[in-house]
Amino acid sequence: MRKYPIGIQSFRKIRQRGYVYIDKTEIIHNLVTTGEYYFLSRPRRFGKSLLVDTIEELFSGNKELFEGLWIYDKWDWSKTSPVIHISFANIGVKTKGLEEAINGALEDNAIRLGVSLTNKEYDLKFKELIQKASAKGRS
Repeated sequence: MRKYPIGIQSFRKIRQRGYVYIDKTEIIHNLVTTGEYYFLSRPRRFGKSLLVDTIEELFSGNKELFEGLWIYDKWDWSKTSPVIHISFANIGVKTKGLEEAINGALEDNAIRLGVSLTNKEYDLKFKELIQKASAKGRS
């Protein structure tokens, strides 16, 4: 009997540990190939974090996680893209304050993506991170 992933927001954990997963990869493929910007507005506990995590795994090229799913033979696995992932649930907003927490999350993403940031203001730092990660992803 397969287990339900109650409270699990990690696509990798769900797939590797054999939890039930409702395949939403066709919808993700449509989102990625037909639009530019999306605002995910759903109530708590409606799978936003799992959806974003699934998209991150897809763009990171983790093909083995998608075996048996709709998108497996429709995605170009030879291409990967840098992913900036900030979850406000665990960056320390309550203890550090919003601005310091955002700055820390941006620095963590920069380190993970192998880029260095020079801007001090979080809005400019975010723009710099996007530009440098994008440039690195194209090389």
